[in-house]
Formats: sequence, structure tokens, C-alpha cells
Amino acid sequence: MKQIPLLKPEKKFYGGLYRNKRKGRQGHRPLAEKKSIHLVLRSTQAKGEKSFLKHRKTVRGIIDRFAKKNGVRIHSVANVGNHLHLHIQLANRFTYRPFIRAITGTIALVITKASKLKKNKKRFWDYRPFTRVVIGYQAFLNVRDYVLVNQLEGQGHDRDYADIIVREFGPRSSA
Repeated sequence: MKQIPLLKPEKKFYGGLYRNKRKGRQGHRPLAEKKSIHLVLRSTQAKGEKSFLKHRKTVRGIIDRFAKKNGVRIHSVANVGNHLHLHIQLANRFTYRPFIRAITGTIALVITKASKLKKNKKRFWDYRPFTRVVIGYQAFLNVRDYVLVNQLEGQGHDRDYADIIVREFGPRSSA
């Protein structure tokens, strides 16, 4: 016999494309203080001159500045050109909202060169930020490797090649 669960299983992810489906709109964004979070921000407008890679130092400076201000620990960041992967840990659940509002707003303003007088007509970000709570040490290592693969991909390497490099010579390899 199978035991009947007392509570409904809680979702560990929120946002992104899942927000477009009815099933994905239910519930709240899961946040954790003691566990890390994988955060993805995506924009199709970030191409050519507006690419995150063109503004690499500025984007990283914005993330670091607001992380320090809001008490968010950054494990790793991958800038892939049209999207960003962040592996973060919150000091408490109330630091997420000011952190995400600050970085998304500032990055969009800097890249589009918008201001109060010159507004951008199109939305810069495609979806709401995708977040996933990373539970367990193995999941932590998987997210770390995934972000590392995306860092290599952002540097111009092929995805398959980056995956092989991380698997063979990454932080977990025995070599």
C-alpha cells in the first residue's frame, strides 16, 4: 500500500514560460533562505548593440552592487548574451523583491538607454524571472555546472563542447 501524503507537494519553480500555462500561474513564488536559488532573466531585445555581452562589465557591476546592498550572496553568474543565469542565496525572503526589481529595472534602463523623458515602447524582459529552489547538494552541483556551461557558451564556445569541458575538466572532475 502507498501512504497518502498529508500535504500537497510544493512546487520548487516559478516564472518564465511556466507562467503562460494555467497550471504555472497557481501558487506563489517559492523562495528559500537556507537553500540557493537558480534565477534566469531573458530578453529577446538583447541582440547586437543591446546584447548583455556588449555590456558585460556594466551588467555584472549592477548585479554585484544590488546584491551587496540587499544582502544577496552570488554563487555564480552566466551572461549568455540574451539571457542571464544567476545562482544566488537570499539573506531572508524579503530581500528577493528589492533585489530583482533593482537589477531588472537598472539593466533595462542602461541597455535601452531609456530615461524619464525617453521611454522604451516595448517591454524589455520577455517573461517574469524564472526561479527554482535548489534542494540538496547534488542539485547544487548540477546548477553550478549548468551555469558554468552557460558561461562557456557566452564566451563563444559550442554548447556540446562546453558540456564536455565541464564534465571532463570542471570542478567535480577527478583530473
